Amino acid sequence: MRLKHVYVSKYIQVALGKGSSDSLYSLLDSDIQIPKNEDKLENLTSVQATQASKLRLLMKNLDVLEDMFADSNAVRLEGDILEQLERLGALRLFHSCLSRTIKSYTSFDLSDGPTEIVEECKVFVHSGKKELRKLRRKRTSDNESPTIQESPSKTISKDLQQLKFAIAGRTPRSRNKRQKTARNEADMSSGVKRVAELEKIRTKLEQETGQIASLSNWAEAAGIKKKELQQHLHYGWHCRDELLRSTHSLVLFIARNYSGLGVAFEDLIQAGNIGVLQGAERFDQSRGYKFSTYVQYWIRKSMSTLVAKHARGVRIPCTLSKVINQVHKARKALTTSNGKYPDDYEIAKFTGLSVAKVMSASKCLRVVGSIDQKIGEYMTTKYMEILSDTSMPSPEEAVIRQHMLNDVSTLLNGLEPREKQVIILRFGLGNCQCKSLEEIGRLFRVSKEWIRKIERSALIKLRNEDSLKILNHYVHMQ
Repeated sequence: MRLKHVYVSKYIQVALGKGSSDSLYSLLDSDIQIPKNEDKLENLTSVQATQASKLRLLMKNLDVLEDMFADSNAVRLEGDILEQLERLGALRLFHSCLSRTIKSYTSFDLSDGPTEIVEECKVFVHSGKKELRKLRRKRTSDNESPTIQESPSKTISKDLQQLKFAIAGRTPRSRNKRQKTARNEADMSSGVKRVAELEKIRTKLEQETGQIASLSNWAEAAGIKKKELQQHLHYGWHCRDELLRSTHSLVLFIARNYSGLGVAFEDLIQAGNIGVLQGAERFDQSRGYKFSTYVQYWIRKSMSTLVAKHARGVRIPCTLSKVINQVHKARKALTTSNGKYPDDYEIAKFTGLSVAKVMSASKCLRVVGSIDQKIGEYMTTKYMEILSDTSMPSPEEAVIRQHMLNDVSTLLNGLEPREKQVIILRFGLGNCQCKSLEEIGRLFRVSKEWIRKIERSALIKLRNEDSLKILNHYVHMQ
């Protein structure tokens, strides 16, 4: 359309530039004839006015035709652009940017009418709509390109900045929260420690008097007023509850390591709470440790003690339970390193324990089962039916034991009466119980040193060769 417009303008300029008014008149209106002889000046003026009016009409028609072709091409082009944008998935972004662009252009006052410039019989026609469309396309392209290309990077950078600010703002806040929690736990442990001291005073007072201590007597024994005692008690009980609440997650975390060992999970949590209170009574804030770090030892100790007491069918001491754990770990380590099952001497050398302790711990490692349990899956025989009763001696053992008692009685008859009585009471022969030297001295109304001399002389007489030959046959008996 632009080429057509330029072509028409050039055609008019060429026609006017030749100075041939007849050719121009014949171009505009072939029916108009201009007289050449009479009133030439007046007719020329009227003809020029008519030509100017028809020229304006022609330009209007050209503008209408240009708008029609431009609108049809613009609609087709707009449809193609929208189709391509929809394929790329940027149609919504295009509409939003276009709406903002149109709003910004409404503030400008641009004339849509044609402009005529006449200079030295030359006419130049310019369309304002064309310039407006060019300006709109330029502004739209300038606004769209940075929006499409830079918006993802800007969004990502903004998100990263917000994340950095959030982390930077949260880190000191969380650190301050942990420090505040540690200070609160240290303060609460002091309150628990104070209550424990007051309870010890009350227990001691009740043991001395044999009665339940009243609040006034308790305050008097503690050396404080009754009101102060109540304040200390209420504050300590509050600190105890808050301390158990703040360490509940830690107790749960440690209790998971002891689950499945024969003790209920609720009992493990209760033992952990007892360990927290024990640790609070012994916590020293001046050493610079956190309460949560210090109290883990007491939580584990309380739980392990509970497991050692109730996890086995046969109860064993806690000290022996520690030895069992040491032996078990040493046996596992030696088996892994040497590739063979270690004996008791190797375990004793590895752990530094005595062989007797290792042997007793190895016996305790045996699994405790029920004698009513069936031997196999497809057998109805129980262990109770095939095991012998060790509480009743066999006939052979009964005969051997009777001969042993007769031989011992014969040897004792060879001693003096007082020496015989001291040996019988000292070693619990017959139906007597073993007695100490002091107890035997009270019976004879002498000192224990005198009884020791009598015992020594009697044992020297019994350790001769004849006595050893007689008693050598009974060494293997228990």
